[in-house]
Amino acid sequence: MEPSVLIAARDDFAKGDPVQMARLSQSEYLPERQALRLCYLNSFYEVAYPGGTIMGDQAGKLTHSEEALLLQYLSQASGAPQAGRWIAFAELPNGMLHDTPFRAEGIAPLVQVFEGQPQQLIMAAQRLGGSAIKLAGDVAVVIPVFPRILLAVTLWLGDEEFPAKANMLFDAAAPRYLSTAALYVLGVDLSVHLRKQAAGQE
Repeated sequence: MEPSVLIAARDDFAKGDPVQMARLSQSEYLPERQALRLCYLNSFYEVAYPGGTIMGDQAGKLTHSEEALLLQYLSQASGAPQAGRWIAFAELPNGMLHDTPFRAEGIAPLVQVFEGQPQQLIMAAQRLGGSAIKLAGDVAVVIPVFPRILLAVTLWLGDEEFPAKANMLFDAAAPRYLSTAALYVLGVDLSVHLRKQAAGQE
């Protein structure tokens, strides 16, 4: 059974104007195919309009939560430019209320996987369309999860005095595209994909 969030996302998508959604989300409307072509984590998908069916070589690997994210991104995109400023999850609207579980579910597992192999984080990010950047931390990467939503992961390597730690940052314009609840899911899903890349599971 499909979760209610996916059903609601599909309904909202069907109410949108496909040409406007494509423009605001930086995707492409294909009128001859009645679909929008969208890049998510370095893979392209076609989202049928108005039904919301998602097609593409990797479509079968998408979870229900990811399908909902694609539809939500398209229907809620504001067209706002990237802010060029990073904020933590706690700085998102009401993010402080859910920061502790977000760190436990999305960030802590990254430390467990990458603290001893920081170059694997860069390689995993590159396979998802990302690249290394200079930020606080010993290693940092930026990943364009969607065309207008950038996420960054920073990693501090541990030593005898301090344990390894990580953080996940959002471009400050992200709340203009997805709700904090959706960005929570997006961050956790990105964490899962990075770890799968490191394990050679994708």
